[in-house]
Parts: sequence; C-alpha cells; structure tokens
Amino acid sequence: MVAYKYQGAGNDFVVLDFFDEEINLSVLDIKNICDRNFGIGADGLIKIMKAKSADFKMQYYNSDGNEAAMCGNGARCAVAFAFSKKYCKNKTTFEASDGLHEGEVLSCENKEYLIKISLNIENAPKRLPDGSYFANTGVPHNVRIYPNIDSIDIKNLGAKFRNDKALFPEGANINFVEIQGDKIKIRTFERGVEDETLACGTGITAVALALNSFFDIQFPITISAAGGNLRVLKEQNQYFLEGPAAHVFDAINFQKNA
Repeated sequence: MVAYKYQGAGNDFVVLDFFDEEINLSVLDIKNICDRNFGIGADGLIKIMKAKSADFKMQYYNSDGNEAAMCGNGARCAVAFAFSKKYCKNKTTFEASDGLHEGEVLSCENKEYLIKISLNIENAPKRLPDGSYFANTGVPHNVRIYPNIDSIDIKNLGAKFRNDKALFPEGANINFVEIQGDKIKIRTFERGVEDETLACGTGITAVALALNSFFDIQFPITISAAGGNLRVLKEQNQYFLEGPAAHVFDAINFQKNA
C-alpha cells in the first residue's frame, strides 16, 4: 500500500487511503507504522474512508495504536489529502468519530495548504479545583498557565498531570500556556503519544476557549506552538481552527508489518 506523510504545524501523520477498499490494521500495526525507528514515524495515523452523509470520513489513531475521537491538526491534513485526491472540493464536510465537521481549503501551493475546520464543542470550559482549566474539544484537554513554559520539564510534568486519576479518570492532554501581552505560547503533552508534540490543534482550541471564558481574550485568538501559529475563530457560535497542512512525502509499496 501507499502511505502518505502529512504534517500540520509540525504535528505529523501517516495518511492511508481506504476510500475504495479498507485493509485491517491492528493496534500493533499502527504502532509499528508510527514508530520513528522501525516504521515511517508519526504522531498519529489517519484512515480516509467513504462516508454516508459527508464527502469522506477520517478515523484517527494516536501513535500508541488507539483510536481518538478527533485531532485538529490531523483533520486539516485529512482535508488536504481528500482535496488532493478530488474526494472533495475546496469546501467540504467530513465525518470524524466525534461527529460531522466542515472544512475549507483557503489556499494551496506546492503541496502546502492553509485550511480551516470546524470543531464540535458541546460544553463550556470549566475551572478545576487546582486552579487549572478543562475543556473537551473532541478530546479532553487540561489548560495550565505558567509564567515561562520554556523552562518546564514537559515530559515528566505532563505525564504527572495526564495520569492524575483524581482530576482525569480517563487521562487528558496537558497544555502549558504562557501569556505575554498579546502573545500566547503553548506546549502540549499529548495523551496517546505520551510526549510533547510540536503542536496540538484541539489543545490550542481548548486554550482559546479557556482564555476567552476566564481571561476575556476575544476571538480570533492566535496561539504559537513550536511547530507554528494556529488561529481559533468563532463565527455564529461555531468554532473553527485555521492553520497549515503540508504533504511531505509518499512511501510507495509500504508493508504494514515493516
């Protein structure tokens, strides 16, 4: 099979085209494909399939092989891929495990895209007993404000909060946020990757929701991650995530057990 490598703000994915025929993949298969030493290497894997009520369906898996309901950066890459294959036009609707989403290709040049997707937000963010914040943007996110996130040991501190069963019985993604005037920086420890990623789209959306609700920061909100800037917008009570996606390379005749 052909494996397509995409990245959105440095958050990288293997995209597999199952639009016409699906190949069964086990948890171990997905882990092996995402392995950076013995596979292609990625933060996650995206299956593109036909959908009954949309242009296409994306099914997302973290690099540990387990499915996640949504991935913001992955969704932008899924739209870019579907657009490149003519499975959709520049404005599209697609399915994810958390429901229907809108997508729009705002620009495309040399396999680099600017894409906007809608996000399904059911509940307002809330403040937790320890002073941090929680928002579910398709997947659960914890938001923590720090004066200097560059000095934080993300891997250890992120793992500590991610596994705090008192706060998060099923675990959560942990976002460390620094606010300096009108500049907002983020570092994210992702559940399922179990490490820091260069950007997390649903995490950035969760941060924007918390900052709007509790710090009166108005939309659109631009947030800087190590992999680039993402923008969260609110249009007629609908939330959107806007940012880059890029087609990096193709792995031809890739074997899933490689």
